[in-house]
Amino acid sequence: MRDYKVDSPGPLIPVSFNYKQFTASYVLTKLLPPEAHPPPTSFETIGHVAHLNLRENHLPYKRLIGEVLLETLPTIETVIHKVGEVTGPFRTYDFSVLAGRPDTAVKVTESGIQMHFDVAEVYWSARLSEERQRILKYEIQPGDYIADAFCGVGAICLMAAAQLNCTISANDWNPKAVEYLKANTVLNGVEQNFKKLSCTDAYDFLMDLGLADDKKETRLPDHVLLNFPLEAPRFLGALRWWPVKSPSNLKRSDKAEKDETHRTPRVHVYTFARADPETNRSAEDVAVDSIASNLLPMGDSTYRKDELNNDYGCKVNVHDVRDVAPGKVVMCVSFSATPRLLRCMQGDFS
Repeated sequence: MRDYKVDSPGPLIPVSFNYKQFTASYVLTKLLPPEAHPPPTSFETIGHVAHLNLRENHLPYKRLIGEVLLETLPTIETVIHKVGEVTGPFRTYDFSVLAGRPDTAVKVTESGIQMHFDVAEVYWSARLSEERQRILKYEIQPGDYIADAFCGVGAICLMAAAQLNCTISANDWNPKAVEYLKANTVLNGVEQNFKKLSCTDAYDFLMDLGLADDKKETRLPDHVLLNFPLEAPRFLGALRWWPVKSPSNLKRSDKAEKDETHRTPRVHVYTFARADPETNRSAEDVAVDSIASNLLPMGDSTYRKDELNNDYGCKVNVHDVRDVAPGKVVMCVSFSATPRLLRCMQGDFS
């Protein structure tokens, strides 16, 4: 290794830094008083909108926080802060604009799919991107028939149509969401994949899936998505209206039991859950029990996963989607709506 000796230092060159060259976190750490530390570090990016959920100690400085984000993040043009919970049948929330232009009509691209919608009018969560990819990768097969009862702007429907050539029936109670989805099917060139696009009550939508079209044999969906954690389980009673084979036409051999679940609709229900120390149940147990109790109100109300699996062949699977509050999680409970389960829901216990 050579040693180099510098006889004399070079000239001093002044370098100036604009605060826009620093990260938002660094700037806010310098500007906010100690009682507002640590500064907010996480936010959701929706197109050109930065969506914040500020803590109580940040609220007196919300305008400053908004301005810093606006000036240090080159793709952000509007900064909003949610001031209310996601409520109502349209799953929207109130917010205030902290900085930038009051324009919440966004253009979002996810997995190659383009979506245009207004954040103020519909529900959207970029945090569910990973969950959408999980369903597409591990659950849905090319050419499947998908029914989404709470589709929102239809991100997963558009991806399934474009990437897997799936047939789609989509529904949402929010007419604005349906309007945006319809426009986005054209934008992405998949309008021909959408068998049905409706704006009705999810219970009626699920019931109608069991009705035959033009006297043809009913084809039930391969997958049914119920992503409305607040209330989705209560809509499961609609499955009792689906057609099912007569017990007299079913054999009880092992092969028949396997055939019975072949191409059986797979239902994916999202629900909130908390662990229950009093009954020693985990959040997963509570989620499954909620689903089972809405499918089969009779019987015990706890520890029903084995019942669904052993008595009805439902092949229950539970996935922890994300934390939403201390101790509160969103769970996705997936199960097969087998003929045995549907017959029992219809009052046939043979």
